[in-house]
Amino acid sequence: SYLSSCLSWWHWRSLSEIPEAMDDYFCNFLVRLGMSRTLDCFQTEWYELIERGVFTAEDAGLVPTAYTRNQQLEAENMRLRKDLENYKLAANKAKEAFLKMQKERDFHRMHHRRVVQEKNRLIGDIKRLKAHYASYEPVLKQLTEKYQTALRQKMLTSLERDRAVGLLSLYHYAESGVQNTKRLQCCEISGTYVTLMQL
Repeated sequence: SYLSSCLSWWHWRSLSEIPEAMDDYFCNFLVRLGMSRTLDCFQTEWYELIERGVFTAEDAGLVPTAYTRNQQLEAENMRLRKDLENYKLAANKAKEAFLKMQKERDFHRMHHRRVVQEKNRLIGDIKRLKAHYASYEPVLKQLTEKYQTALRQKMLTSLERDRAVGLLSLYHYAESGVQNTKRLQCCEISGTYVTLMQL
């Protein structure tokens, strides 16, 4: 909450305003720079002098508040710079992702436009084909009627031809019957043939 954040800030401020001992400040400085061997030498010699009574820790005094504050500000500045770098990296990644999404959007938009154009072209072709075939429908109907008429006429012609052939066959049969009858009417008289017609 806001109250707890205010209290923690006042607690940090009160702790940061406590003066730091000179040896602690120097040790922290060496730790921050990573000078471990120098730190070991300093601590060894420092505590030797204190044990020998050359001086006490209080004799070294305290680091002025300004130095401590500068150190804190420097640490805060480094942290903020690190945060800034992280934010820059995150912003660059977000920008790259955004540009990639923009390219994909443009690609899909162009593809959609091509699909819509192709669909409209096909619809137009279908309409033209329908109109084209609709113009042929009366002609096809007329041809179908002519075909049916020709087929009926062919059937009638076949029937008439069959009838004529039948009549012709009957005529030939009747004529051959008459001739056969005439032959049968012939008789033999005294070894010569005399037809009934001559009698």
